This record gives sequence, C-alpha cells and structure tokens, in this order.
Amino acid sequence: MTARPGSPALARRLGAPLVGLGLLLGLLLGPLLGMGSLLSPAAASGQKCDSDTSVSSRARQAQAVFTGKVVSSSAKRLSGGQRGVEVTHEVEVDLVYKGGSRVTETTVEVVTTRSSGGCDLGRLQDDTTYAFFVTGDEESRLLAAGDSGTAPSDAALMREVEQIFPNPSPPVAAEPPSAQFDRLQLEPLRPLSRALAPGAAMVIVGGLGLILARRLARR
Repeated sequence: MTARPGSPALARRLGAPLVGLGLLLGLLLGPLLGMGSLLSPAAASGQKCDSDTSVSSRARQAQAVFTGKVVSSSAKRLSGGQRGVEVTHEVEVDLVYKGGSRVTETTVEVVTTRSSGGCDLGRLQDDTTYAFFVTGDEESRLLAAGDSGTAPSDAALMREVEQIFPNPSPPVAAEPPSAQFDRLQLEPLRPLSRALAPGAAMVIVGGLGLILARRLARR
C-alpha cells in the first residue's frame, strides 16, 4: 500500500496537540493522584513514630481519651505552603475515659494530618471504632497525632486503657451557666398622703386661678 502524500505532515500536525493535551492532563491529574495516595487508609500507618511509648505514657500526655466510631471524613490541603493534607473525621463517641470537660457531645470532630513523611495518622477507616488519644489546639479542636496512641480499639488496647481509667462514662453535655440576678436598691415607699400632696396643691392652685379669672371676666 502506498502512503498518502502529506501523511508525515499530517502526523506532525496531530502529534503536537496530542502531546500538549497529555502534558495538560498530567498537570491536572498529578496533584489529585498525589492527594489520593495521602488519603488512602492503608497509608495511615504512622511511619517514623515511636512505637516503644507505653499506653500509660500516652494516656498521661493526652488531654482526652475516648472511644468512638468514625462516621465520615473530609480533607483539605495544609496551609502555609506545607505539603500534605488535614483530615477532619466525624466521630460518634461511645465512652469517655479522660477529659470529660473536652468531650461533651455524642458526635465530635477529630483532626489528623498526612504528609509525605513524618509521624502522622492520615485518614482513619470509616465504620471503625478507635481509641482516641487527643490534644486540643487554640481553636478547641481535637487533634490526634501519629504518636498519640490513637488506634483501633482491640481487646488488648482497651484492657490497658481500662486499667488506667476504670470508670469511663458516656459524654455528658456541659451545664449552661446559671442565671444571675443583681439586687436592685429600692427607695422606701413614701406615705400616700405625701405622694398625693404635690398633685393636690396643683389642683387647688388651678381652681383658685380659674375662680379669679371668672371674677375678672365679669368686671
């Protein structure tokens, strides 16, 4: 078969746009694929974390310890030029072992991070119950780091937790502040006669003025 005249030129014309399209797709899909790997639950292994720290030490360092099931999660990129993502998990709280003043709702948000390196948790598995060891930040968010001790609540872990905190309880909502009333300083009541005296005097003066006006009018 003989090649059609102009086939190389046609190939060059079609090749350049295809190469450009491939580069554009690479630029668009590359960050998304990278974020997908950061958000993968399998990647949330807490690399470079100190695994020798005991549960009791992590419990002392935590500001709150509780169990709960991850319902859902959402992610956004870290701010300030940092590489990685911040993942916010909606958690249904079961029992609170420590920090009842911080965990007062049946549903709370727990924040984790995932970056290309370091000790972090990444995205936790939905529909899985965890033992959370968390701290709070200046915005009162609950943070779980990779070395916090946060992990699926298996029997061995919960046995150690319950030895440290033997009396867990469900979350208790904080009581609203009680209403306070200021005492008003009331002046003593005046006798009725004294209260009516100014008005009576004005009536008398008005009556006298009316009589005087009538007499002057008759003249």
